[in-house]
Amino acid sequence: MKSFQYIIMMAVAAIAFYSCNDGPMKIEGGTPPGQLTNVKFTPLNGGGFFLYNIPSNVDYLYARAEYTLDNGQTISKTSSVYSDTLFIEGLGTVKEYEVKLFSVNRTGGESTPLIQRITPLEPTTKAVLQTISVQPGFSALVIDWKNPLQETITVLATVTVGSKEVTLVQSSNLVIDRFTIPNLAGVPHGVKVRIRDIYGNETEAKDFGSNTPYVDGPISKKGWSFLRNNLLYGNRWDYGSAEDPQFQTPLADYKGTFRDDSLKNARETNVEGRIEKFWDNVYDYRPVLNLNYFHTGTQSYPFSYFIDMGRRIVASRFKIWQRDTWDQLYTSENVRTFEIWISDDKDPTDGVLTDWELVGRYRIVRPDGTNLFALYTARSGHEFMLYPDNPRFTRPFRYLRFKAIDQAGNPVSGNSGCSSEITLWGTEANGSIIDDPATLTGIIPGWEN
Repeated sequence: MKSFQYIIMMAVAAIAFYSCNDGPMKIEGGTPPGQLTNVKFTPLNGGGFFLYNIPSNVDYLYARAEYTLDNGQTISKTSSVYSDTLFIEGLGTVKEYEVKLFSVNRTGGESTPLIQRITPLEPTTKAVLQTISVQPGFSALVIDWKNPLQETITVLATVTVGSKEVTLVQSSNLVIDRFTIPNLAGVPHGVKVRIRDIYGNETEAKDFGSNTPYVDGPISKKGWSFLRNNLLYGNRWDYGSAEDPQFQTPLADYKGTFRDDSLKNARETNVEGRIEKFWDNVYDYRPVLNLNYFHTGTQSYPFSYFIDMGRRIVASRFKIWQRDTWDQLYTSENVRTFEIWISDDKDPTDGVLTDWELVGRYRIVRPDGTNLFALYTARSGHEFMLYPDNPRFTRPFRYLRFKAIDQAGNPVSGNSGCSSEITLWGTEANGSIIDDPATLTGIIPGWEN
């Protein structure tokens, strides 16, 4: 009985696969849908988009465009049943192209093609190349561009290093993006850039001439100290206002500025947390439970800590390391958003410390990718340029204010803060660089995992 059923099943399968006269049967689409109507085209860089009315067929599924690139490749683009817009891209020349538009039903049947002759704007590759800028970074060169259509492009930067040319590549589909070429000496480097898209269109190389990176180095933290509240107010401090220095206040005439988010530090110590651990060249490392971070305890945001560099410096960039204890990376009490302020008050002992300048606001963001990559990034330290849009050194300064804006675990109403370490790059005020091997710059050997 089972053998007979098997024979019948095979016979039915054979009939389904073959017709008597025509070999393999074709799946028919039934009645073809009507064509798209009221079609209008708007040109964009390297393509554009069609607006249209869909046919009245109840089984209409989507619209499809078919066209040929300059290299002979046929491209098919589709849009959904819910859309009246169809985008095309990848056209490498400002010339007339023929595009066939189809409406497609649920069984795969297609309408008669509607022929459209369109002319795109200049290719995306050329449009992006026109936005490229090359400027000096710190021991690096910085390449910026804009890609408003968010098409996937590849930036190929050829850099002259000594007598050799090295090409570095980065792909992106972001509206605004940046490519940093690191580890360069402070000597002139020639730079040429070309842009390629996923369809094989590529620009000629554009020469951006010779560019010389700025030279900076890790700032030695020897001489750094915590600028306690009484030092912020010079000799205007009421030492008799409380026995515990933590609760002492300025003299009456200066109490108006002694409040959170003003000239007042958050708590100096809390349980195992100490503000001095913020610059001791050791970051918090969960496997050894070294508890190396500052901790504010209960504290509203924003709050600040003030640091005396011990001498005048200029800064270019910095790194921040998070608290790691009990798996708190990228969450919990770790400070997420913060500001850097600087002051070069020549004589802070004559009254309230002044001359504060906001350098910028920065945010620690968990990077895309695997958990291992996020962990490696945190161990390496989150690096920021102080002036990312226009890399340069700060003016000379002696005092730094670290102002926390929100925390990672609860950015809206978090009421405590932690962070593990900060390192600045730059030079001394006279342009020299102090070689201090103790300055933390990345992963501590043996603490990679």
